[in-house]
Amino acid sequence: MRKLLILIAALLITGATAQDYVFGIVYDAGGKFDRSFNESTWTGVQRAQQDLQADGYEVEVIEFEGTPDTAAEGQRRIALEGAELLIAPGFLQADAITSVAQEFPRTSFVIIDAVSDGDNVRSVLFKEQEGSFLVGYVAGSLTRTGVVGFVGGMDVPLIRAFDLGYQEGVKAACADCTIISNYVGVTPDAWNDPARAKELASTQNAQNADIIFAAAGASGNGVIDFVNEKQCFVPSGATRATPIDAQLEGIAKPAGYDAKCGGNAKPIFFIGVDSNQNPLGDTDNDATTLNFGLTSMLKRVDNAAYDSVMDVVNGEFAGGILNLGLAEGGVDYALDEYNSALIPADLVEKVNAVKQQIIDGAIVVTDYRLQ
Repeated sequence: MRKLLILIAALLITGATAQDYVFGIVYDAGGKFDRSFNESTWTGVQRAQQDLQADGYEVEVIEFEGTPDTAAEGQRRIALEGAELLIAPGFLQADAITSVAQEFPRTSFVIIDAVSDGDNVRSVLFKEQEGSFLVGYVAGSLTRTGVVGFVGGMDVPLIRAFDLGYQEGVKAACADCTIISNYVGVTPDAWNDPARAKELASTQNAQNADIIFAAAGASGNGVIDFVNEKQCFVPSGATRATPIDAQLEGIAKPAGYDAKCGGNAKPIFFIGVDSNQNPLGDTDNDATTLNFGLTSMLKRVDNAAYDSVMDVVNGEFAGGILNLGLAEGGVDYALDEYNSALIPADLVEKVNAVKQQIIDGAIVVTDYRLQ
């Protein structure tokens, strides 16, 4: 049996036996199980593992979780193990990849969310603004207060691109809507501070935001926790009628909702990011009751990781820059059994039409990074 070893840079690297392939991945700030960016990377590698096992390969997965300061060390150690491919999600690893890739010209490298120099480096970028426009359009169409929120992680151009795309999508659906934007911080710690993100979500909700989009890595879990715990609020001032009114009438509420939320209370929702976080809004393990995840902006880091593994296996890996948007299947919005009852069919049609207009170039979403 041919053997394939997928090796992920780990805090404790175990000894490796002879194998056909050695691959590596060093997780970004926030850790593997951030339920977002890093976990999406792992999901892609795991999917590759399962597919390769089905083809008769033996696949081993070992993991490394460090900090931005230890990224180069982890990358170098894995390259020394003879890795053919090393995946590094996160722009904080860009300088390390550039340096380590020069030291190991026979190793292929993937950097996600940044551009690193080197003929042996594949830089994978995403048009986050396009996917954010779609979820913003959904939010602008369904907000009943006319106020929505955005909680970013680290205040950097990448997250500003999410923010601006979201704002443009909201305004396309609701010209007079208000968007409140806040950021967790300005250092890498901002990716792993859910308590601060939860505070920001609470503050935005106090200002009437009934839908909050979090693009904050592991910090975004604080926004999700706030929404799931509070579930509803009584808006100050008048509300507007939107298509979600009729949808909510036909959705059973989770246990305890009616007791917590009086007749004047309105539900609040989060919008997830990177992976499909819709299931995280299911507070009673019943997809048929009211879900507090309105949708998610899908950033297909999982596909980028999967494709990189398979390209090495198939001898098709090439360096250079990939920039993945709606047309390339790199971003999208999530619609599934958890949120389909919240989004009426005619709005789905409108969102899909907007999506096609972006793909065709009829709608050009501003990329904050190019301003």
